[in-house]
Parts: sequence; structure tokens; C-alpha cells
Amino acid sequence: LKLQFLYLIDSASTDIQPPPAHTTMALVDDVKNYVPMDLQDEGATDKLTACKAEWRRFGGLLGAYLVFVIMMFSAFVEYPPVGSFNVQDDVQYLFYLNVTVMMIIGFGALMAFQRHNGLTAIGFSFLITVIAIPLCVLTGRFFASVAGNDDYACLQANQTHADGAPDLPCTGKLAGGPWTHAVLLNVQALLQGNFAAAAVLISFGAVIGKVTPSQIVVMAVVEVVLYSLNKEVLCIGLFGTLDMGGTIFIHLFGAYFGLAVAYMLGRPDEAEAGKAEPSRVSDIFSLIGTAFLWIYWPSFNGATAGVASTDQQLTTVNTVLALCGSAVATFLVSVLLNGKINTVDVQNAALAGGVAIGASSNLRVSPGAALAVGVAAALISTCGFNRLQGFVEAKLGLHDSCGIHNLHGMPALFGSLVVTVAVAVKSTQGDVVYPHPDGQAWAQLAGAGATLVVAIVGGLLTGLVLNLVCPQGQRQVQFDDAAFWTVAAPEDSAAQAVAKGGKDGDEY
Repeated sequence: LKLQFLYLIDSASTDIQPPPAHTTMALVDDVKNYVPMDLQDEGATDKLTACKAEWRRFGGLLGAYLVFVIMMFSAFVEYPPVGSFNVQDDVQYLFYLNVTVMMIIGFGALMAFQRHNGLTAIGFSFLITVIAIPLCVLTGRFFASVAGNDDYACLQANQTHADGAPDLPCTGKLAGGPWTHAVLLNVQALLQGNFAAAAVLISFGAVIGKVTPSQIVVMAVVEVVLYSLNKEVLCIGLFGTLDMGGTIFIHLFGAYFGLAVAYMLGRPDEAEAGKAEPSRVSDIFSLIGTAFLWIYWPSFNGATAGVASTDQQLTTVNTVLALCGSAVATFLVSVLLNGKINTVDVQNAALAGGVAIGASSNLRVSPGAALAVGVAAALISTCGFNRLQGFVEAKLGLHDSCGIHNLHGMPALFGSLVVTVAVAVKSTQGDVVYPHPDGQAWAQLAGAGATLVVAIVGGLLTGLVLNLVCPQGQRQVQFDDAAFWTVAAPEDSAAQAVAKGGKDGDEY
């Protein structure tokens, strides 16, 4: 009724002026057809048709996803047996909680630096996470079964538990094939879902502001499947690659998958690219996201290390030291390169130590080495933001919205080399069991190489699919929440902001 009333008022009066263009939604055809004001120019009818088509795609894809997940969970997923929960499950939930905060608040706020795209950053980070968790429960355990991995309890017949505990009773739901047992849903499975969400969120950082909601759904679903395939079948099952903190499985995969997708989508329109710039307020939100990620990163790296274990202690200590090293080095290098502290550097490169140390965080690399890894990762990341990113965009036409190559890609490559060297040094092993005692370094390199191949090829093909889902010509509004969200009108206007002493274009 309220919308109909506003429509009648708008139709009857010519004196009513619309609010600022990029912050409101307005009627174009009838009360049901709301599109952003900046779509109401020449060709608005075609743009409105494209907008309607996008919401049909989005609704159909989400509906199909829900039907699929409900059917699969109903057929193949079970709770663990009565009495199987213990204190470790309660402790593990704390890790799950910390990692979930990182996914939605940490990643979401970090990507909210674009002045008109904060709802997209946090809102779609939320959507990606809730899509990835249930899907990875299925894909992760399926591919683990295919590869014969034992990192998921009760997936394999005659599973041997490291702590000597008896096998959990299973009820088969699939006759024949590698997946012969029900999927037991516990906190560990949900954690694995969060790790898959992290890979997709990293990729999302390369394309944020340039993709539609339907494209985000497609990318999330495809990437979770490829992430599970690469991790379980190739890295763990085939090569025996070790990666405690996700340097290879998550950061390397997510970064180069996202960059490949971004390359296929192409550079944004020059007229729209200006909206991707930050404001003082959006930069503050992004820095808050950095703080959340920095605080909780030890939980991310050590979530699967095992409660009350030596691995857990080493992972926490090494990760904190690497993060401290990267944070301090970022401030130093940023001033040296820019003459003052560059906000983008602190928002991102301060976290690079957590990326680089992840794969070797459970090894006895020494406290000094952990600090040094963080410092080196920050140097790589900061130089990437200040020197390399513009060059890559100009020469390769690769537009990286959030600079994930600098925060996740290059530090992950560096971290892959660090763990390769670490496992080759006997004194770092401690009580970690290597799948290949005499050749673990080669296993690390093989896993990193396979991850790069799967990520890049998979990303290129996914980008091709995304262009089919929504052709480039239909993505005419970029880096603006108003294209896909109902956006509240500002309390002030741009003209009033200028009148109060601000500059034209300031956030208000």
C-alpha cells in the first residue's frame, strides 16, 4: 500500500524531485519494477528488461540449489551416534565460531572499502558463506571418499583412528561405489565448509562490484566443487601434500581461481570504475575487517590441528609471530614507498604473514623464522599493491578489485616455497607425520603446482560460464549497491556536503 501511495503521488505531481541518483530506488514501469535511478536514462527499457532477467536467474539458481541440498542432506547426511559427542567437540565449536566471524565480518568488512558497495561486500560475503558450508559438507566428504582419505571420520570402512578410539558405527546409504557410508554431520564438517567459503570469498575479492548476484551463485557452487576435488583427490589423495593453515588449498587456489575469472570478465567500464574508489568511512570499515581477521587468524590456521595438541600450540605461536612481523613490516615498507602510511597497505599486507606461514605453521620452524616469514610476506604484498598491481592491469588487462593477488596469491606462492624448504629440514618435523618421509618437499611442490593448474583452468572456464549466464552488456551498473540492493537515502545530500565545506564527491 505504501508503494502504491508513493506511485500515485509521483504520478500526480511534477514538483517532487528524486533523492540523489546513486542512493535510491525509483519506479520505472509500475510499482513492482524498481531499478536504480542511474538506470533511468536513454535505453532504460532495455536495462529494466535486463534487470528483470537477472532476478529470474538469481531466483532460479538459488531455488535449484536449495532443492538439491535438501534432497542430498535428506538422503545421505546423518547426525553422529548418540553419545559420540565429547568435550573436544565443544572446544572445536569455538574454532568454528572464530572462523565464521572471519568469513562474514572479517572478509565482508575488508572488502567494503568501495564507497558505494558496502552492502554488496558484506551481504554477498554472507550469501557465499551460507552457500559454501552445506555444499562442502557434501563435496568434501564425497571427494575424500573417492581419494580414500581418512580426514573425515566414518567415511571409509575399517577406518583407523590415531587415538585408538573405536570406529564409529555407520549405516550405509549408497550401494556400491566409493561413497559407501552416510555423511556424519559434526562441527569438523562445518569447519571444512568454512574453509571452502574462504576460498570463494578470496576469489570474490577479485570480481566484487563487477558480477551480478546470479553470477556469484554460479561461481560459488562451481568453485566449492573444484576446491574439494583439488584438495581431496589431487593434493591429499594423490600427492600427500600437507597444509595445516590453507596456504595452498585455500589461499593459492582461491586467489588464482578468482584472478582467472576476473580476466575472463574483462576490465570494468571506465565510467563505472570511479565508484570503486574508497571514502574515509569505507576505509574505516575495511580496516575494522582487517582487525577482525588479524585477531582470529590463529584460529583459522589451527582449527584442524587437534585440541590440546602440540600442533595446536605451534600453529598458534607461529601464526601470531608471523602476523606481528607482517603488520610491523607493512607500516615500515608503506612509509618507505609512499612517504606516509598507505591505508590499503595496512588493510591488506598486515595479514600476509598469516597467509604465508599457514602451511608450515605446525612445524618447528623456530620463532625467528616465523617472524621473518611474516616480514618477507609483508614486503611482497606491499610492493605488490604499490608497484605490481597497476602494471598487471595495464599490461594484461587484469582488473583485481581488492588486490587478492597481493594479499593471497603472491604470499601463498611464497608460503608454498617456505613449507617446501621447512619439510626438507629434519629438525622442523617434530611429531608431524609426513606421508612421504623421503620426498615430502616434492609432494609440497606437486600439490602447489596442481592447485595452480586447477585454479587457473577452472577459473577461466568458470569466467566463460559467467559471461554466458549474464553477458557483459547486461552488467551496466558496477561498484554500486543500488544495482541490486534497496539502499537507504542519505541524511544529507552531496550539494549540502559541499556547502558545509566538503569536496564534491565526498562520502555523506
